[in-house]
Order: sequence, then structure tokens, then C-alpha cells
Amino acid sequence: MTQITAEMVAAAEAEVTAAEQARTEAEAALMESPTSTVKATELTAALRRVAQARANAAELRQAHAEQIAAERAAATREELEKVAAKDIAAAGKELKAARGRVEEAAEAAQRALVELMRQTDAYDDVVQRHAGVLAGQGLDLAGESGGGSSFGGSTVKVRGAVYESAGAGAVLACVAHRVAEARLPYPNYMVGVLQYNCGRLVPEDRGDGLLSGLPAVERVKFPEPPLLRSALQG
Repeated sequence: MTQITAEMVAAAEAEVTAAEQARTEAEAALMESPTSTVKATELTAALRRVAQARANAAELRQAHAEQIAAERAAATREELEKVAAKDIAAAGKELKAARGRVEEAAEAAQRALVELMRQTDAYDDVVQRHAGVLAGQGLDLAGESGGGSSFGGSTVKVRGAVYESAGAGAVLACVAHRVAEARLPYPNYMVGVLQYNCGRLVPEDRGDGLLSGLPAVERVKFPEPPLLRSALQG
């Protein structure tokens, strides 16, 4: 395939200019001798050369543009990466730092959740132990103080104050749901899973109000979704 250069395109454009100049001169010559068949023939030939020169130049311009596009498309990844070296370096630096912060936060959250579950297990052990002690002394849950256990867990009453087994998984799901509900856009599948399918602890459903005093999670304010208009509303 013939290589089309910018010089070839420029030469074709110059031929167009020269042909147009010759046409102008032929037109002027015919104006001076309007009855000359020679001058008329020369003008006709000049017009033909202009049309041919323009067609040749247009063809070369198109071929040159397609050739440049093909060369750019065929550039190797290495060449493209050399051109974008600055952007690649900046992306790598920023992304590495951002990923590190995510992993640090995840590690801290993981340690905190492990500790949350450990303390919940310890709390449940204390509730179960005292429920057994008080129930063993004949103090059931009918009075101000007493204890009792069932398949669902143990409960202790101490002078009217209630303490119930919680379950580490239920507490974990409760905390995760609180965070997800405050930080994820609505509606979100994860919020629904944590709310309805994970057996989460619900403070308002408990007699002891465990976790009901937790401070509110900082919420993310998302844009309101657009209202859907019915066909009747137009």
C-alpha cells in the first residue's frame, strides 16, 4: 500500500491552486476574445483540470486521514503508556493510598466487631449464670427480682431492672443495619437483608432496652429520587 505523506497532500493542494489560477487566466482570455474557439477550448480544458485536481486532492486528504487513524490505532500499549506515564503514576500513587486507608479502616472495624461479639458473649454468660442462681433459689420472673431460662435465652430481673440474653449475631446484625441504613442510599438491598433476614436485635422489642441508647449514626443525605408521573398527570 502506498504511503501517503503530508507533503503529497500539500503538493496536491498546490496543483489545485495552480489549476484554478490557469482557469482564471483562461476566463480572462476568453473575455478578451469571446468569439475565439481556441480560447473557449482552453477554458474548457482548464475547468477540467481544476475538477480533476480537486478530486485528486480530496482523495489524498481522505487517504492521509485514514492512514493516520490506522497508525494511531495500531500504536502499541507500550507507546500509549509512555504518553500517559504521568497520569498512570498519579493514579497509582493516589489509588494505593486510598486503598490503604480503606484496609486500615476495615481492620479497625473488624477488631471492633470482634470485640463487640466477645463482649456480647460475655454478657450472655453473665445473664445465664445469674438467671440460674436466682431461679435455683426459687425466684422466678414473676416478682421484682428473679431469673429464668428458655430455648430463646435467659432473663434476669434485679429490683425491676431487666437483663436479657442478646446473641452475638443479633447484636452484630443490629449494628451493621444501623450503619447501612444511615450510609447507603434508599432503597438498598443490603439494608433490607440486614433488617429482615439476619435475626438482628431490635432494641424496642426488648424488655431491657439493650442498645437503645446508642448515639445516632451520622447519615449521608442523598438527592431525592425524581417522582414518577402517571399517564393521567400528563
